[in-house]
Amino acid sequence: MQKKLVQSSLALAAATALGFGGAFVAGPAAAANAPKTLDVQSESDMQSAVSKYLVGEDGELSDKVGRFGFSDGNLYLGVTQKTAEVEKLEKKFDNVKVKVGSQYKAFEAQGKKDLVGGAGYRMTLPNDPEHVGLCSIGFAGWDSTGNQKLVTAGHCAEELDATGQTAGEAPINDLELPSAAQAHTKEESSAAAETGAPGAWDYHQYGLPGTSAPTTEDEEKQAIDFATVEVNDGFSTKAEVTDWTSAGEDDLSLKTTKVSKIGDPVVGESISKSGRTTGVTTGTVETGVDDDMPYAAVSGRVVHGFEVSPSGARFSDHGDSGGAVYQGDTAVGVISGGSDDGSMSWVADLKNSLAKSGQDFQLTKPDDGGDDENADAQADGENANAQADGDNADNDGSSSAEGDDANQDAKDDADGGSAADGNDDKADADKDGGSAADGNDDKADSDADGKDDKADSDADGNEKPEAPKVGDQTVVEGGKITGQAEPNAEVKLSWAPADANAGSSQVSAQAAPAKGNATVKTDADGKFTADAPAEAGDYNYTAVVHANGQDSAATEFVVTVEAEEAPAERKLTVDPKEVTASDFVEKEKGVQITGEGFDEGEKVSLKVASGPENVEGITLEETANADGVVGFSIYGTSASNPEAYLGKYDVEVTGANDTEDESALTGSFEVVADEDGSGGGDNGDGNDDGNGGGGSDLPRTGAELTGLAAGAGLLLVGGAAVVLTMRRKKNN
Repeated sequence: MQKKLVQSSLALAAATALGFGGAFVAGPAAAANAPKTLDVQSESDMQSAVSKYLVGEDGELSDKVGRFGFSDGNLYLGVTQKTAEVEKLEKKFDNVKVKVGSQYKAFEAQGKKDLVGGAGYRMTLPNDPEHVGLCSIGFAGWDSTGNQKLVTAGHCAEELDATGQTAGEAPINDLELPSAAQAHTKEESSAAAETGAPGAWDYHQYGLPGTSAPTTEDEEKQAIDFATVEVNDGFSTKAEVTDWTSAGEDDLSLKTTKVSKIGDPVVGESISKSGRTTGVTTGTVETGVDDDMPYAAVSGRVVHGFEVSPSGARFSDHGDSGGAVYQGDTAVGVISGGSDDGSMSWVADLKNSLAKSGQDFQLTKPDDGGDDENADAQADGENANAQADGDNADNDGSSSAEGDDANQDAKDDADGGSAADGNDDKADADKDGGSAADGNDDKADSDADGKDDKADSDADGNEKPEAPKVGDQTVVEGGKITGQAEPNAEVKLSWAPADANAGSSQVSAQAAPAKGNATVKTDADGKFTADAPAEAGDYNYTAVVHANGQDSAATEFVVTVEAEEAPAERKLTVDPKEVTASDFVEKEKGVQITGEGFDEGEKVSLKVASGPENVEGITLEETANADGVVGFSIYGTSASNPEAYLGKYDVEVTGANDTEDESALTGSFEVVADEDGSGGGDNGDGNDDGNGGGGSDLPRTGAELTGLAAGAGLLLVGGAAVVLTMRRKKNN
C-alpha cells in the first residue's frame, strides 16, 4: 500500500509534465524512427518517466527494478532482470542506461518487518477459506538463547466452530497493513501487509473447557489463553508497543512505548492496551491475579487473569485479542475476551501464562545485556521452563543462569541429549508433568516421561500411551464431559451408576439408567468431550486411551449429573393492592409492582393500561436480573392535591421474549380516600401472596405521577424502574 501511494503521486506528476508540452523532446535532425532523447533534467522529470513507463496498471513498480537515478541528462536503471518494459524503454530513448545484476534487487521497507506489540496479524481459516482471522501481537522479544519470539492469545491459533469447539489450527499467513487496520481507519477494514507470515505457532493453549475453576495442577496449566510464535528469518522483534500514531506511514515501530520487564498488574491503577481494532486504550485494573476469583469463563473456556474496566470508550474489541496490556514499562498480559457492551475486558496475565506453559520468553535480548531480571516470569524467580517442583525442564537441576535453557539441551549437547533420544528441543517435558505432558502444546505433545511424538517408542517400537487426564466433574442434564489425552487418539469411556451411598443427592442408584460405554476421539490438542448421562445421579467412570495398538492405564473419575433447574413460574405481585391517597404521594410508600419468571437480561415493559379519566398512558421498561425478577414502583408527587390520584389503575407487564402463547401479566391497584382505606395486598391474578408485601424491600424510586391543575390530567415526568438486587445461589 505504501508503494502504491508513492506510485500514484508519481503518475500524477507525469500527467502534469505531459500537460505542459511532453516529457521528452526529439534530438535535432533526428529521423522519425530513431531513438529519442528522454528529458530528465530534474528529479521531477525522472519520477515522471519512471511512473509513466515502469509502473504497471496495478500501480506497482516492477519488482525487477531496484535502483534508478539521473545524471548528465541520462536516466540510469539498475535491474535484476531486463523485463519487456525495461527493454522497450532502453530502445526507445538513447539516454536510458540499464545495468543488470543481482545487487540491484528491490528492498522492503525496514519498518514493515519490525515486530512490535499491538500490531495486527492475519490467520488462514482452513474450514472457512473465504475469510481471514484477525488478532494482535502481545509482545515481541526473545527466548534465553536469542531466538526471536512473539506472545499472543492462545485462542487466536484455533479456528472455533459455532459451539466454541476447536475446528483446527489457524496458521498465521501475513501481518496486517497498519494503514488499513481498524485502529487507524476507524472503520471495519483490513488488508494484508504482503510481508508473508512473520512466524509459525510454537505453542498455544486456549483455556480449560467448561465453566468450573481448575482443581488440579494439570487443569491449572490448561486454564490459560496464551500462545508463542517462532519468528521467521527477515523479521525483527522489538520489545516495544506501538501507539498507532505512525500507522499512516505503515511502520508501527516509529512511535512506541518500550517494555522492559514482566510483572503482575497493580490493582486500582491505570493500565493501557494496544491492538489492531481499537488502538491504544486505557482502563483501570479491577481485580488482581491473586484474589479469590482469578478465573473467568471466556467463550466456554476457563482462563486465569484479571478484569479491566474502560476509562472512557471500550478497552478492547474483536480483533484486539492477544494485544499488549501493560502498565508503564511492565508487560502484564494479553487480551483474552470482553463483554459485548464493552463494559469490561478480561486479560490473560502474562506472568502466570509463562509459568503454567513453561515457555521461554523475555523482553531483553541476551546479546544486549543478558537475561532480564523478569525474563523468567516466575513468581519465585525460577526459570520460565521450570516446573512446580523447581526442577529445570532438562531435569538436571540447572537453571537459565547456568546457560542450560530448555530449548538448548539438544544444541549444547551438554548432557548428550538429542532429538534421537526422545528429548525434543521444543518440548523437554519433565517426568513430573511439564508443559508438554499435559497435551496442550500442538508441537510438543510429549508424554510425562519426556518423550515427544517423534520419539515415543521403546526398543520394541510400540510404547504404551499415557493415561488420560480427567477429573471429577459436575454437569447438568444434557451436558458434556471433558478431558485431556494424546492428540488424535481414541478414548474409551465406560460408566455405571454409583452406589446409593456414594453421595448422590439427586437420585438413587436404582432410579438411574443402566451401564454404558462410548468411544470418542481427541482433537489436535488432545482435548475430548462426550455426552453426559441423560438422567441426574452420580456415575463412576473409567477412561482408557487407545493408541499405538495399546491401551493406557485406566483413569477413574466421578461425574455428577444435576437435574436441570425448572424455569421459574411467571408471576406478578402488586403491593399494596389498595393505597390511600396520602400514602400514595409519599415516595417511600406508593405501589410496588414485581414481575418474576423472566429470562436473565430480558427487557420487561410495564404499561398502565387504564386508570382514572385524568391519567394518560404510562409505559416503563427495565431489564430482568439474574433471577429473572424485575420491579417497578409508582407513586404520586402532588402532595398538595392527593385526591387527584383517586381511582383504579390496571397494569400489564410483558417481556421481550414472550411467546405467542404467553399472555401479559396483569394486575391492578386502587388509590382511595384516606377515610376509605383498608390496606392489604395480593398478587395481580387475585391470589393473595400471604404477606401483603411481596416487594416491600424494594426502594420506592419508580414512576412519578405529577398532579396538575384540576382537569388537566396526570403526566409521567420521570421514572426509573428498579431491579431487585437479591441473588439466589445457582447450581452452576
